[in-house]
Amino acid sequence: MIHGTKQDKILGQEFSVFLSKKLKKKFSFLTIQRIFGGASRETYRVALKDEDQSTVNFIYRRSQNSSLIETDQKTEYFAYSDFQETEVPVPRLVVLEESSDVLGAPFMVMEELPGKVASPFDKEAYIPHEDEIGRQFWKILGKIASHDLTNSKLKELSEVKTLHDCWKEQLEYWVEVIRKDSLGVEPILEAAIRELQRSEPLPATRLSIVHGDYRNGNFLFEGKRITGILDWEMAHIGDPLEDLGWALSEIWCWEKKETPAYLIKREEALDIWSQESKIEINKDSLFWWELFACVKGLAIWISAGHEFSTGSNTDPVNLFSAWVPGDIHLEIILDKLESLL
Repeated sequence: MIHGTKQDKILGQEFSVFLSKKLKKKFSFLTIQRIFGGASRETYRVALKDEDQSTVNFIYRRSQNSSLIETDQKTEYFAYSDFQETEVPVPRLVVLEESSDVLGAPFMVMEELPGKVASPFDKEAYIPHEDEIGRQFWKILGKIASHDLTNSKLKELSEVKTLHDCWKEQLEYWVEVIRKDSLGVEPILEAAIRELQRSEPLPATRLSIVHGDYRNGNFLFEGKRITGILDWEMAHIGDPLEDLGWALSEIWCWEKKETPAYLIKREEALDIWSQESKIEINKDSLFWWELFACVKGLAIWISAGHEFSTGSNTDPVNLFSAWVPGDIHLEIILDKLESLL
C-alpha cells in the first residue's frame, strides 16, 4: 500500500527515479510518508525496493519556501558529514542536491536509522531507561564539543571565528531575529538581552562544532540506546558551552527541573560532559549561556508566531511554539534574573 497524498506519491516516484540515476541502482517506489514535528524542512520517509527486492528506507529532507529556521541546507549536510563514522551516531549520508530543478526544491537524502523520537515535553518518555540514555546523551554532547576541527567541512563553510567573539555573534544574530519578527516589545525579554550585553561570558575554551539544537526530542533511541543525533540545521562553529546551556534549559524539563532533558541529575550530567569534552566549566559563563538559551528560544518562538500570523507558514507547530514555549521561557528568564539579585 502506498501512503501519502497524491502529490506526495508523485514526489516519491520522482525521488526513486532520481536516486536510481544518482546511485546507478534500480529502485522501485513503495511508500512515502511525511514526518511532521519540525518547521525547518519538509521531511519524508521514503521506502524503495532495490534490485534484490529488499526494502530500503531513506530520509528525504526538502527545503521549504518559508522556514522557521532559515539556514542553508549545506550547513546541515556538512555537519552530518563531519560525524560520519565517529562515536557520535548520525545517519549515513547519501546525497545533497542544491538545485531546485531536480525535484522542485533543494534537498538532502540520508539512510534511515532505527529508533523513535520522543516529545521534549514528555517527562516519562525515557522511563525506565532514563539513566542509561542520560549518560549517553551528555557523553555524546561532550564528544561533539571535543571533535577535532582540522578536517571539518562545516568549519570550511563558516566565517572565521575567535574565542572572544562567539557570544557576541550569536547574541546579535538572535536579537536581530527578535527585532525583525516581534509584534511588540516584551519587557522581560528586553531585560534578559540587557543583562547578556553587560555581562559577557569568558572567552570560549576552544572553538567547537555547536549542534545548535541539542536537546531531548532531537535524538533517536531504541530501548536503552541512543541510535542517532538529528536536526543539525542550526549547526555552526562556536563556544561549546552554547550547546550545554541549551540542553540544560528548564524548558526541556519543565515538570522535573532537577533532571535536564528528563534524564539524569544536573550535576551528574555536567560531570559527564566535562570529563568527555575535557573542558572545565566556569559557572558564570554557563549561567550566561543558559540565559542566552532563553533569548534564543524566544527568538525562535517569536519567529514561529510571525510565520503563522502572516500566513507564510501555517503549520500548527508554529502556532503552538509562539504560545506555550514562549510563556515558559519568560518564566525561566524571570527566575534567572531574580537569582542575580
